[in-house]
Amino acid sequence: MSQDVETPTHTHSLRADRHSLTLVGPPIPAGTTLSILLGDRPIWSVHSGEAAKRGSGYVIDWPPALAGRLSGWARLSVRQDGRPLCPTATVAFDDSPDEFSLAEPGTGMPQIINKWGRIARNFEGQRAYLIDEALDEACRLVKWMRSRDQELFVTGGTLLGPVRDGRIMPGDDDVDLAYLSRHENPSDIVLEGFELERALHARGYETVRHSAGHLQLLFPGPDGTDRFYLDIFTYFITGGWFHGTFHAREHCEKVPVFPLRTLIINGRKLPAPADPEAMLAAIYGPGWQTPDPAFRFVTPPPARRRYDTWLGGLDWDRENWEDHHRAQLRGEGGHGPGHTPSDWAEELARQLPRRSRILELGCGLGADAKHFAEQGHHVVAVDYSRPAIEHLRGQQAGPGSLAFRRVNLNSLRETAPLAGLVKEDAGPLHVYARLLLNSLDWQGRENTLGLIRQLLRIQGQDAAAYLEVQVGGSKTPFPDCRFYAAMDGTGLKASLAELGLAADDVPPQPGRRDNGAIPTQRVKVRALP
Repeated sequence: MSQDVETPTHTHSLRADRHSLTLVGPPIPAGTTLSILLGDRPIWSVHSGEAAKRGSGYVIDWPPALAGRLSGWARLSVRQDGRPLCPTATVAFDDSPDEFSLAEPGTGMPQIINKWGRIARNFEGQRAYLIDEALDEACRLVKWMRSRDQELFVTGGTLLGPVRDGRIMPGDDDVDLAYLSRHENPSDIVLEGFELERALHARGYETVRHSAGHLQLLFPGPDGTDRFYLDIFTYFITGGWFHGTFHAREHCEKVPVFPLRTLIINGRKLPAPADPEAMLAAIYGPGWQTPDPAFRFVTPPPARRRYDTWLGGLDWDRENWEDHHRAQLRGEGGHGPGHTPSDWAEELARQLPRRSRILELGCGLGADAKHFAEQGHHVVAVDYSRPAIEHLRGQQAGPGSLAFRRVNLNSLRETAPLAGLVKEDAGPLHVYARLLLNSLDWQGRENTLGLIRQLLRIQGQDAAAYLEVQVGGSKTPFPDCRFYAAMDGTGLKASLAELGLAADDVPPQPGRRDNGAIPTQRVKVRALP
């Protein structure tokens, strides 16, 4: 009795380093899907069009979140539309003798690269029960929202799997919910979302806000990571157009939301929009019924302009910074422990008047902040990375004082209250930030420089801000953070001058340590008389 056996179709060879994976061989047909396997486990899928043709090879750049972690050696292979494209190759990313494993440190839970290019848990297998826990939380949230006379309903991937396949999509790692705003004016829509967030905080939920129309509820685990999370999207109708944050925009009659219908998901009854198929077409396009493991959102420009203008973006790179700090704390992937103060912090700790007040913006794991406090200064340090702040919370560093706050500098609502620190104690408040401005988008930089302007103008010549920025070089100390980039030091000075601030270069001190050959510029900023 014969048995069909899949015949290998190896047509390409594979090589890889910490930056990219290269396939060498004949042309790869357009419109196909390439799945990258680590060992025998699929971890990432891309469309063939995403591979750059270079000579006889096709180059696929690793997502920054993964490139920052690659270390040791690994067994890699690629499948094209499910069939082997190349034999398994053993590749070395660096000199480490250890086999690379894409698994969550501490729990050993398998991880994948999700559609956002981030490292995420794979809830299949040993942790599949977590999606049921997330659905239970969704049921409780739906009931509570209904008590507030507002309806939540499932959307996104949580709607797609049950409608298309009759079940939650394999590997789904969250629950997507949405509500239809009562308002049409964008300002009222935003205020409604912030009011909802305050009510959720009052009930004890932990949240992060991706934009004024996208709120995420986090459910941390004991291992320092999140067990799962729930997304709450604000959907709204303005000018006869339906908007499904953060992507969809259609004439409202094409996407009816009410009356809600009931959808059974893993044995639970959850509300769904009146026409699930129309909602899925608005979100994923007309091809939503065909599974696409390499799917990426491509937001139409008219929708993108409106979402960016009305709702903004408040969460740039937070998840990547949190992954970076978790890796630092574990000493993973070549990341150091992050507990050594910088040479500039050591210099300033000696130069500033005794018992100075210091506000550090973007403190990370807090090595500099702790050093300032150990030298007798009084420090308030802020960052928006939850594992960093949680690691530092409650730590003491005498003979000075040390306080940490979670603040998102991309949000003016969170940044502006820091100006109140000038009234909390006697003496001038100095501002300190290293490589922070490189990490922020235009909105975060504008908020930060505006805060510095306000603090220095209130206090006059007795206070200063000490800023260090990377001003050149192709190397980055944070390869897993997508938006980190070198700056133009001259442009920074011009921006400060427009705000009525003077910036003087701080010359290097003898014996100064470098930042791993990264060219930086240090400036001392004061308010103009």
